[in-house]
Amino acid sequence: MALIFATACNNPDKQELEAGNAKADSLSIKLNLPELKSVNAELLKDPGNADLYNKRALIYISIKEFSGAVNDAKRAIKIDSTLPAYYNTLVDAYFSQNNTRQAKDLLEIVEKKFPENTEALLKSAELYFLVRQYQKAIDQVNKALKVDATLAKGYFLKGSIYRESGDTARAISSLETAIEQDNQYEDAYYDLGIIYAARRSPIALEYYNNVLRVNPGNEDARYARAKLLQDVNKPDEAIAEYSALLLKNKKCDICYYNMGAIYLEMKKDNEKAIEHFSKAIEINPEYVGAYFARGYSYSKMDKKDKAKADYEACLRISPNYEAALEGLSKL
Repeated sequence: MALIFATACNNPDKQELEAGNAKADSLSIKLNLPELKSVNAELLKDPGNADLYNKRALIYISIKEFSGAVNDAKRAIKIDSTLPAYYNTLVDAYFSQNNTRQAKDLLEIVEKKFPENTEALLKSAELYFLVRQYQKAIDQVNKALKVDATLAKGYFLKGSIYRESGDTARAISSLETAIEQDNQYEDAYYDLGIIYAARRSPIALEYYNNVLRVNPGNEDARYARAKLLQDVNKPDEAIAEYSALLLKNKKCDICYYNMGAIYLEMKKDNEKAIEHFSKAIEINPEYVGAYFARGYSYSKMDKKDKAKADYEACLRISPNYEAALEGLSKL
C-alpha cells in the first residue's frame, strides 16, 4: 500500500517536471531567435537607443513574451516620450496580455498627447468594438478618418462594427470602401464573401477568389468557397474544392463530412456517403454529426444493425442527441 501511494504521489511531480522542462526548452528556443540575438547585440553597444527597445518589444510580442514586451516598451517611452509608435507598442503588449484596462487608460493618454495619431485612434476603436460599445468605436474610427480619409483599416473596422451590430448595408459599403483604398485587403474581401454567402449569392465567390488571389494559402476562404458551391447546388464543383483543400489539410474532417452530405443528399449515393462519413470519423472519433449521418445512410440501405450502432455511438457522445433518438425509434 505504501509503495502504491508513493508512486501515485510521485507521478504528478514527474509530469510537472517534464512540463516545466518542455516549457523551458521552448523558451530557450524562442530567446535564441536570430533576430532577438541581433537586437540584443545592438543594445549592448547602444543601451540608450529607444528604437532598439521598441524593436525588441515587438519581437517579444511576436513570441508571446508579453512581460518582456511591456518592460521594453516602457523603457523606450522613458528614453523618448515624443514618439507615438512606442506608446502603440505598449498598447499592443497590454492587448496581448488581455489587459484591456491598462490598454484603455494608455490610449486615452495617447489621444490627448497625439490627437492625430491614427493608429492609436483605431486601436481605441478596436477596444470599444471588443466590449460592444459600437457607437464609441465608430466615433474613434471617424476621428482617424478625419485625419486620413484613405485609411483602409478604418473602413474595415467600420464594416466589422456595422456587421456585428446588424447593419448589413452599411457593413457592405464600408468593406467595399476598404477595398477601394487597398485592393490587397484580404480580410475585407473575406468578410464580404461571408455576407453574400449568407444570402447564397454567387457574388460571394468573386470575393473568395480575391482572397485567394491575395493569399493562395487561405484555407478558410477555400473552405468557404466549397461550402457556398455546395449550398447553391453545384455538387461537382464543391467536391473538387473540398478535394483540393484535403490535399493541403488531410485532417479536414468537416470536408469529408460535407462531401458525404453531397453524396447522400444530392447524388443519392449512399455507399459514397458512408465512405466519406467514415473518413470524418477516423479523423475525429467524437464527430457526433458524422456518426448520425452515417447511421442515417445505413438506415436508407436497410442495414439496421449498422445504423443502430452509429445512432448509439451518437448517444454515447451526446446523450440527448434528438435526431439519434428519433432514428433509433424508427428502426
